[in-house]
Amino acid sequence: MDMQSTLAAAIANAEKWQASNAHDDSSPAAPQLTSVANEMLPGDIGNDETTEQPVRQLVQVKGLDEKAVLISVKRRMYSPYKLDQEESKNYGAGNVNKHLFDGRDNRVKQTISKYSEVYTYVKDNTVPWSTGVDMLNIEHYFDFTSGLRELMDAAETAVNDLVTHWDAEVAADLNRLGQIAYSKGKPNLANPDDYPTAQEVREKFSIEARYMPVPTTGDFRVGISDEDKESLQKQLEDAEISAATHVVSQMLEPMKRAVDKLAVPIGETGSIFRDTLIDNMVEVADRMKRVNVSDDPVIRERINDLTSLVSTYANNKDMLRSSQSVRDKAATQINDLVGKMAGLM
Repeated sequence: MDMQSTLAAAIANAEKWQASNAHDDSSPAAPQLTSVANEMLPGDIGNDETTEQPVRQLVQVKGLDEKAVLISVKRRMYSPYKLDQEESKNYGAGNVNKHLFDGRDNRVKQTISKYSEVYTYVKDNTVPWSTGVDMLNIEHYFDFTSGLRELMDAAETAVNDLVTHWDAEVAADLNRLGQIAYSKGKPNLANPDDYPTAQEVREKFSIEARYMPVPTTGDFRVGISDEDKESLQKQLEDAEISAATHVVSQMLEPMKRAVDKLAVPIGETGSIFRDTLIDNMVEVADRMKRVNVSDDPVIRERINDLTSLVSTYANNKDMLRSSQSVRDKAATQINDLVGKMAGLM
């Protein structure tokens, strides 16, 4: 297929998607997601001029306790910073810390990076519940735990390797600081006492994952008041609304970036197209499909909309790189979907 035919096919596919969504009931000004219906205010009865504003209901097929599980991951890591008493005294306006093991080409930073991968994995595959606790879609529990275990094992392996080669890593870093000290005339910069022992550094690293059920009003062995039950139920409803909002906000971020980038005409400053612009939207749609715990069909539909739209352009990235008309079309369509999603926030 020549360049012109491929371009025509790409635009036709995108227009087909746009046409199929032209009569979508969700507009950019859609009402905010809520779990309660509008109540009539005093005086509304019999008032022909009053138009009740529709509020989209939070559809709940299952309780959160059936759809999700809570996870808390706690990490402890060695911090490669050491307070420099002498420099802090000379500075006189705060503390000065020495950055030990600077750069990425050392086992300390590589180990910390493995621990960061665990954190990122958890955040990418869950939705927030509360500080330090996230909510996992139960349908993906086994895949999630398998991936998490691999990352935790890799982090543990990195710690063991660091401890085994600790003396060599310290010697290399002392040599690095020694060279800096020589060039700056600060002989006390490299200090062996700044470093913990291998055993001490081993104890500074730990990681633990705990899984907990989502609470329900029936979890208590002793009776609780109706007020407390209502409070807990409200928390559960708020958590589900927050989870849905999180899903939408995660999709909106790369979409808005794409619209801004594609709006820059080819040839102008900032117009260079990179594949990651589309790849990021493909990736976030896939992740949000896994983490979504909302029964709301509109949320699911918006995820599917994004998946359908970006799949067209994922297979035609060269067009986005070279064709202004394709860029304009993509920017318009993505922005239209941004409008629909923004109404769900």
